[in-house]
Amino acid sequence: MRKKIVAGLLGVTLAGCDQKMHSTASDTPALPSVSVAPVPLPLPAAPAQAKPQPKPPDIPGWAPPVATDTLVLLNGQPHHLRMEAETDSTRRLSATYEDTPGHAERVHGFEGRYTLTLRDNTGRQVFRRQLHKAAFFKKAGADIVTESEAYQPQFLGYSRPLGALAFTLDFMVPDSDVGAQVVLLLDMAGNVLRLSDGRGPGVGAECEPALSADGTALLTGSELLRAGRPPLRFARPDAELVGASFLTDSTLLVVYAPGKAHPIRFADGMDGYGRTPTAQQQQAPNAFVRHIRTGRVLRRFRYHGYYEEMGYTIPGFQLRATATHYLLDEKRGLYLLPLSGVGVPVEMRFATMPRFTPPKRLAEVRVEVSSAESTFAFYVDTISRQPRIRYQRLAE
Repeated sequence: MRKKIVAGLLGVTLAGCDQKMHSTASDTPALPSVSVAPVPLPLPAAPAQAKPQPKPPDIPGWAPPVATDTLVLLNGQPHHLRMEAETDSTRRLSATYEDTPGHAERVHGFEGRYTLTLRDNTGRQVFRRQLHKAAFFKKAGADIVTESEAYQPQFLGYSRPLGALAFTLDFMVPDSDVGAQVVLLLDMAGNVLRLSDGRGPGVGAECEPALSADGTALLTGSELLRAGRPPLRFARPDAELVGASFLTDSTLLVVYAPGKAHPIRFADGMDGYGRTPTAQQQQAPNAFVRHIRTGRVLRRFRYHGYYEEMGYTIPGFQLRATATHYLLDEKRGLYLLPLSGVGVPVEMRFATMPRFTPPKRLAEVRVEVSSAESTFAFYVDTISRQPRIRYQRLAE
């Protein structure tokens, strides 16, 4: 059964310089004088009252059309990228999904159109690509896409090595926490190169779609896309993906929850999914540092500091000053991963870390990080050759 809640508004934030269109009411014209004799100065004219805009109809799955113009730099040349989304209330859609095994539900919505137009700096159109909701049924689920309003695409960036413009498109069932995201890649002619999984709203792995800093790789919610190489897919038959993120331009961190998810019935009678890992799976490495270009595993270790609420979260932080990525395990301490991918991960237990007492030292960097139940502040010495970290438990 879909869990119904009141969903928050989806914010849309785009990189680049937005070209905003403004409308202004014309000034009130001065009345001509009909007298040649001096007359008192007229009182200032009352400002023109803006006509109230009609309130959009409250129809689930429908929203007014939206569009944004963004200035982007492609191969050193400025271009104008226009992203539009429109819900067509004259064309109804319907789809089915299994609420529970063997029990199908039918849902209804409206057609949606997503238009992406690229122009060069002279205004010449490079391409115009329009996609309909059906293009995303397979990746995001026909029922979710059908019910969702048409949200504006978000621009992730341009990868010259991949020869692709990357976007994300969100889909959300009205008044619920059920949704999905798709990563869309277009080439410079506007052709669809690939559709991949994004990160769903509050569900699944902590795997935010992103381009590597040098643009040679694109991380999606289920794979790593690399120029001149086959996709590096994260799915494993014996584990569930917890999250993946770039460490550097050449390394990637991937974390798994051991044990394959399968349908279960909870004590309250609700159906869901759970995992039953074996003792061997629990003891085996579940975190991996992989080389982006080759896919080779550079380091492997055990890490169980992640937690799951509406989706998985891997608490941690990164400091360039120490060339280290820090993973928090609220029960044990910190795992220190060298960003080079060459050194061995180091575990620092809370028992070996001094508790923080003022004052903060000049060489220390203070970082706050939260886990499922606690919030910590870590004071990391950035000039010591050996890791020196003091910690403070802020809240539980």
